[in-house]
Amino acid sequence: MAEEYISKYTESGGLTIAYQIWGDAEDTLMYVPGTISHLEAALEDKEYLAWIRGLSNYFRVIIFDKRGQGLSDRDATAPNLEERMDDISSIVETEKLEEFFLLGLSEGASISLIYAATYPQKVKSVAVFGGAARFIRSDDYPFMPEADTIKENLLTNWGTGSSGYIFCPQKMPDKQLDFAKLERMVCNPKTLESILELLTKIDIRASLPNINLPVLVLHSRDDVAVFKLNGRFLADNINGSKYIEYPSGGHLPWHDERENIVKDLITFFSATGDGIKSADRNLATILFTDIEDSTKHMTEMGDKQWSEKMNKHDEIMKNTVENFNGKLVKNTGDGVLAVFDGPARSIESAISSIVKLNEIDLRIRCSLHVGEVIWRNDDITGIAVNIAARALEKCQSNEVIITKNLKDLLGRTKFSIISMGDYTLKGLEGNWELFKVENSE
Repeated sequence: MAEEYISKYTESGGLTIAYQIWGDAEDTLMYVPGTISHLEAALEDKEYLAWIRGLSNYFRVIIFDKRGQGLSDRDATAPNLEERMDDISSIVETEKLEEFFLLGLSEGASISLIYAATYPQKVKSVAVFGGAARFIRSDDYPFMPEADTIKENLLTNWGTGSSGYIFCPQKMPDKQLDFAKLERMVCNPKTLESILELLTKIDIRASLPNINLPVLVLHSRDDVAVFKLNGRFLADNINGSKYIEYPSGGHLPWHDERENIVKDLITFFSATGDGIKSADRNLATILFTDIEDSTKHMTEMGDKQWSEKMNKHDEIMKNTVENFNGKLVKNTGDGVLAVFDGPARSIESAISSIVKLNEIDLRIRCSLHVGEVIWRNDDITGIAVNIAARALEKCQSNEVIITKNLKDLLGRTKFSIISMGDYTLKGLEGNWELFKVENSE
């Protein structure tokens, strides 16, 4: 068994992430697992083993255990979407991957889609199986159960193998003992509860139109964990995506339709791997800042003193943005425009900027929005930039406000997010719900 794969570790956010590499094909397939995973325990399932072997005949497959589970560090708190993306990036950096295919299962589907949109120059194309744009029912998204139902179904009998009746009921009760062992090895109920709590907060619907690379959406017709209408919703809202629905197999791809799924993945990746991708656009979080009463300050201080103050402002903003993995796009006269590859980092940067600028007697306001940005040399344009700029007009001094699009990608967060209600934004259609961010620590 050991000769079939290589076990490795990398570090992400101070935690150790375990991963396996299967096969030595030229093309790499990064496989993002679902809600529960254990690299070693999963191999006791002969059908799963056949699935991984089937993929590794054609790809160099990299699969990892998310933090808190399996062979990775047992942090009791579930990672948010941004941290899961960081785990992928840490493996990409460790393995020095220039380009790769991406496959996301279940919860891993939403992470894979947002990762692909954020790093389109890294991801050749992406396939998802059993995915959903949102993991709990709402008035405008009726395709999933209520949050309490999901928690009750999984948490009540965790460790007994009952999750098999959700993920692959057609294999039960024969596989119940196998699932019981897997459940106990994957994580404890507290960690699972934290994971499920995270899932109730994730909503990637607003970001689906910003995915501009080849996408294959796969789903089983008899999936009772994530109903097939979730897969159809993804395909309907991702431009140019392809949808394949299988007659059986449940929520896991390594059962009834395993061979057909492998063939479909090979066909799709082969057809999309060499496509010419646009280098000028990606999904990003946009930050605008503005100095309160800048004209008044300049008049009172005089040109020389104000220039010195602005030099300090510029230095603080540049350092703070870069400390949170952001890119300072430009100074806007009385503030800055910056972009980030993660929503939580962008908020931390905004809050830190307010604190540091207060120390030199400058008060700023900050607005944040996530959407597709179009690069023109070192500057950015696009409707998302306009939205972030217009949201700034609704912001008060020393405040950070974010759009609903950004709030829906945060998941678990240390911040207190308070709705400010719906607003009309100048030059933009419809109403926009805005949220005020407060540091709850």
